[in-house]
Amino acid sequence: MARRTLAVSVLGLTVLLGTAACGSDHGSSDARPAACRTSQLGWKVTRLPSGQRNAPAATLSAENKGTKACAFDGYPAIDVYVGKGPSADGRPKKGAAPVRLELDPGRTVDFPLFYEVTAARGADCEVSAEYDPGITVTPPHTRDGSLVKMTDAKGRHVRAQVCGTDIELASPQLR
Repeated sequence: MARRTLAVSVLGLTVLLGTAACGSDHGSSDARPAACRTSQLGWKVTRLPSGQRNAPAATLSAENKGTKACAFDGYPAIDVYVGKGPSADGRPKKGAAPVRLELDPGRTVDFPLFYEVTAARGADCEVSAEYDPGITVTPPHTRDGSLVKMTDAKGRHVRAQVCGTDIELASPQLR
């Protein structure tokens, strides 16, 4: 009877461990990739031709230049600044959808940026193009960012200018 009890116990333990192993993410094709890191992303900020008040002023793009897919969960941080002086920071636009996507190698995610490009009559811009402001972009869930230059649609460097302190990031588009 003791042998039979031991055999049943061993068999039960084997089934239990086998079931637990099948339910784990180790080696599973459904495993979520690691978070996107600065080293595997190529950032671009492209100023858009403006003319409409409610249209985005620019697009922030991140291309996965790595060899593996990465998880892009959240909005990147963007900071447009003049030295230690004035700056404008990004935040998700009110009503923007949460971001949870996988960025395969070679794929790009675009975030439309909304901010004031020109100052109101008689006012100054918070971050003036006159000083050729710097732009730093940091992926979600990391601390190290990348310095990025603003370009026009043809890839030529243009100076950033933000007339206000907020840059709103709209829901991203994957391409």
